[in-house]
Amino acid sequence: MIHHLLRAAILTGFALFILYLDRTGEMALYIAPKMEVYVKLSALGLYAAAIYQVYAALQKRIGNQTPSCDCEHEPSPSVFKNIIIYGLFIFPLLLGFLVPAGTLGSDIASKKGISLSGISTAEEKGAGVDAFYPFDGYMEAHTAYAKKLYSQPLIRVPDTQFIETLTTFDLFREKLIGKEVEISGFIYHEDEMGKERFAVSRFAMNCCSADAVPYGLMVSWPKAMDYADDEWVTVTGRLTTSTYINHVVMTLEAQRVERIKVPESPYVYPDLDFGQ
Repeated sequence: MIHHLLRAAILTGFALFILYLDRTGEMALYIAPKMEVYVKLSALGLYAAAIYQVYAALQKRIGNQTPSCDCEHEPSPSVFKNIIIYGLFIFPLLLGFLVPAGTLGSDIASKKGISLSGISTAEEKGAGVDAFYPFDGYMEAHTAYAKKLYSQPLIRVPDTQFIETLTTFDLFREKLIGKEVEISGFIYHEDEMGKERFAVSRFAMNCCSADAVPYGLMVSWPKAMDYADDEWVTVTGRLTTSTYINHVVMTLEAQRVERIKVPESPYVYPDLDFGQ
């Protein structure tokens, strides 16, 4: 009976943790918005499983046998083994409730590596970057977007199309060089960047935090070392290029760097409607 009640408590705990994340708005720190509905539905399944465990405990209490599928295993008689088994579920659940949720930052970026050229480069697509010309279906969407960006006196990199904008910068770098750009993100340094450059980055999440990848734009700024890793800034400047680890990357020659607060939604996501 005690094992059924323990299982019910653990299942309820995970369901309540999902509810807690939803109520506090912290679910977005773990999964992409498109996955939230599935996680919320899973909480209902956890509640149902917990109710069954309580029912099984009550049946065992009054001496009745619950229907069996002949696939169940009797709990180990060893107290130590049971502590280890249940601890594997209880420990991460306690961490979820007790440890404050944090955002991904420069430490993870240093391990995963930062993309400074969007999802794809012009060379990879075989595109001619000296003209706004759609070479294929992929390029067609970015070509239309590049024309739109080119007509703007100030290009503000939006959260909703962060990845698509950086990719377009790289695909049509020759056309967009010299344009004034505004971008926000967290600061990331690497030794190879030197003392007058840093990257302004955002983590792009497709499904969950496990698959998040940092995308960003190199920034040239004489006072780069005055800013610490993970500080959030808005940078305004003009697009140019520079060399970074033997690669030419889009670079923002900063004219203004302003510290900002961490946004409520620090991550960015692929725009599934881009080009439609």
